[in-house]
Amino acid sequence: MKITRSKKWVSDEMLDELLRAFEAGTTIEAGTLSYRHYDFNELYEILPDAFSVKPTVSRSEAIGLFSKALRACRHAQTMTAAALIEQASALHRQTLAVSLERYSLWSKFRARDMAHSKGFSLNWRGVTLRTTVALPAWMRREDYLLSGVGYIFPEQPEGYGYVILSCDERDENRAVDRMMDALQLMLGLLNLYESWQRHTHWGGRNWTEGKLWPGPTQFVFRGMVFQGDNRIWYNPDYDEDAWEHFPPKMKRILKVVPWARKALASLDTHPLREVLVRAVMLLQDGLVSRDGSLRLLRYWSALEQLYVEADAKNGSNDKVIERALFGEREPALSRWKLAHIARLRNNYVHAGVSGDDLHDLGQFLRELVVRHINYWIFRGADLTDHAAMLQFVKLPSGHAALEQLRILVHRRLALIDARPPDSDAS
Repeated sequence: MKITRSKKWVSDEMLDELLRAFEAGTTIEAGTLSYRHYDFNELYEILPDAFSVKPTVSRSEAIGLFSKALRACRHAQTMTAAALIEQASALHRQTLAVSLERYSLWSKFRARDMAHSKGFSLNWRGVTLRTTVALPAWMRREDYLLSGVGYIFPEQPEGYGYVILSCDERDENRAVDRMMDALQLMLGLLNLYESWQRHTHWGGRNWTEGKLWPGPTQFVFRGMVFQGDNRIWYNPDYDEDAWEHFPPKMKRILKVVPWARKALASLDTHPLREVLVRAVMLLQDGLVSRDGSLRLLRYWSALEQLYVEADAKNGSNDKVIERALFGEREPALSRWKLAHIARLRNNYVHAGVSGDDLHDLGQFLRELVVRHINYWIFRGADLTDHAAMLQFVKLPSGHAALEQLRILVHRRLALIDARPPDSDAS
């Protein structure tokens, strides 16, 4: 892993100010670090913005890594960017020296008639997912009392099967992050294909556009040892009434599994993998939301993920709209709809205003986003990177304009080819 200073968001002056603030807000007595102020967690949260880590680590892992490095620098009285990089690199090398272990996680799977259908399995970059109607004996848990939380009821909701994920990792947090991200991606793809071209004229509190989301709790194991005796992983958005509101039949899910499997295989080596994975995960957030405004917001964010440069400090709605129209059959009408959706999105973000037309326009945006994501998954693998994709969508949309551009490109190439050899080339 390589760590370098990143001045995109945080200047040297800003980092120096953070280090001074942390030093002034802490004391060391008898080798113990104490805090004078309550903002140390805020400083830990923003500290990773000052550095670039390759290969990229998760945000939570970066916070843990740099906060440990910051405390080590405070103890050593070396509060500099160079010292932070040295400490963080050393800490990460220690982490990599830890042996890999098998971690597993299970949750309820929201599909009916699993007892009368076969299950399925999917794989994503070292994480395996499989559905089952019954858990192995070592994974089963009785109801139990968790201190500070209350009673945990593993078999609720009753009458459903399970989804089990597994991967090899060095610690529980990294393993759970990977497994939950993989679950989000896989459910997002299943929902994408299961909801394809489905439009409804009704809604409600329990209504979602995607039918698959995680159960109320996730039970984690290291090897065959349960890790939840003093902590629990759970879904904060779980709603029992929504879960019971028209869950899909397993045979319907099995019809779209082959498409999800093909998409995962394409994404594994895809040059746009990071962009497309983030877009699918944002889409999944929208698909399983019962809040129409949040649903619209997440769909728009998925569209921004596709059509805004990764290093752009802010996105332009006009830019997103213009680029998203490259493949639309009715660009004028779609532009009008997207411009209206952009205003709805801004009203919600800036003023908390919800429109009466969220339901139908939200479905239009969802259908547009899933078409574009699916197109790039299966038709974008020949592009070199995201920049090349954006160059493609920025080309003129009219046939005549493209033909004129073709003539100009060939003329420019002919000019280059006609140049005399460089005098030094001999």
